[in-house]
Amino acid sequence: MELASCSFGQSSKVSYLQMLTAVCAVVNGGRLMQPYLVQRITAPDGTVVKETEPTVKRQVISEETSATMCKLMEGVVTGGTGTRAAVPGYRVGGKSGTSQKLDSKNEGARIASFVAVAPIEAPRLAVLVCLDEPHSWTTSGGALSGPVCAEVLQKALPYLGIAPTEDTESK
Repeated sequence: MELASCSFGQSSKVSYLQMLTAVCAVVNGGRLMQPYLVQRITAPDGTVVKETEPTVKRQVISEETSATMCKLMEGVVTGGTGTRAAVPGYRVGGKSGTSQKLDSKNEGARIASFVAVAPIEAPRLAVLVCLDEPHSWTTSGGALSGPVCAEVLQKALPYLGIAPTEDTESK
């Protein structure tokens, strides 16, 4: 049984940082990047004390496969399980996840997750929301975590200076 469930990640344990790093590689032309937490440290006078540069670890999938995955992830948000992760004016890609908790005594315990990437045509921001044992009518990652991703993207994209690419009036 474990061999079958392993094919869709059911019996695997990865950290949320590992999961997000993998998703970023999928939408980043297949390049696996070295994650880091601090981009720049500046002194009180404004001089840069230390700066971290993005580092490619290796190519994990082809650019063509990455482009295909971006289209599929956009489809998740435009017409799949992640429609609640949509952000007006932006093309968003995503993937929902609902998994059993392997280390829980409660057999019904689930983790509802959603990862959203925007703008999907030139990814700049990825958001992963994982709800541990949500008490809700559903455990669907798209239904529960998708709206949280949308709210974060809706505030973060303009803050980062990423302008909307679609006319929200016509939709």
